[in-house]
Amino acid sequence: MRHIKIKDHRDDSSVRRLLVLAADPAGKQGLEDLLDECQDLQVLAHIAEDGTIAALAAYRHSDQYSLCLEFLAVLPEFQQRGLGRALVEELRSMHRKNVWATTDDDAIDFYRALGCVVSNSAEDPRWPGVARYLCTLPYLPLLNNQPTEDPEYEAVNGQLTRGNIRIVEPSPSWPRDFEDFAHRIAGALGPQALAIEHTGSTSVPGLPAKPIIDISLLVPDANVEPSYVPALEGAGLVFWHREPGWYAHRMFKPPAGSSIDANIHVFSAGSPEYLRMVIFREHLKGDAADRQAYAQVKRQAAAQLLAEQGEDGLVMDYNRIKEPFILALHHKLFAS
Repeated sequence: MRHIKIKDHRDDSSVRRLLVLAADPAGKQGLEDLLDECQDLQVLAHIAEDGTIAALAAYRHSDQYSLCLEFLAVLPEFQQRGLGRALVEELRSMHRKNVWATTDDDAIDFYRALGCVVSNSAEDPRWPGVARYLCTLPYLPLLNNQPTEDPEYEAVNGQLTRGNIRIVEPSPSWPRDFEDFAHRIAGALGPQALAIEHTGSTSVPGLPAKPIIDISLLVPDANVEPSYVPALEGAGLVFWHREPGWYAHRMFKPPAGSSIDANIHVFSAGSPEYLRMVIFREHLKGDAADRQAYAQVKRQAAAQLLAEQGEDGLVMDYNRIKEPFILALHHKLFAS
């Protein structure tokens, strides 16, 4: 494998065939436009013994944690040899980053077999009416280690949450409440909503929780607030705070007095925290012992906070009390 520059291979018939396979451009001009687009991308290629470019992966770096795989293809005569898998795994290893891509039903089985975390994604305007998925291949060391920099907490229209932490039994309304919020967010953001996932304790059947719906929303770049903030505010959500130093995290909430409370956490695609939350959720769904242990930790943390701070305790401190259990489980799940 080696990196190539598309401008040096623009007339290579193999490269042109690969890009047609990857993106199905409309006509000759569509292919020329695609070649122009790929000139701004990095391209890792598998070169066959006869010099043929048999497979390629065109990508760009999203941020310090992830890269976006824009196009991936293998020539038909070289398929069933593991070349696509090898390219993606080489990118992850080479750059030590999570690798994410959007795809459709034709390729979803490939990404699932790779070990990707898969979420439903927004429709791509280039392929109207086609179901899309966000697929993210984790780089486990990023998930097993928290960032050490200052999160740079900045209140916007909210503040650090205080109050009496109530842990309640699971409610059958929580999945429906999530779907209502997800529908509102998807309608507001359109293609910008790369994934909308129900995370946190209310997403785990059978797990007691604070009655607050946690939602993870992935956008192309959470630092580019004009691409999503006005739309979310237009949908009636309140921009609560930002934490630029913690995976570019932003948080929104429904307005005061809403019948259902929620935390909408915005991250960039490929975020390690999004991957942690989804993998943690899926583990708790399938592991009754850890689910019960976590329920006990949550109740003990709420009781400890009440004893130490009364009914005006900081939710952040409740989370700190739970943290040793969560980090220990992360280590079990993400140790490489």
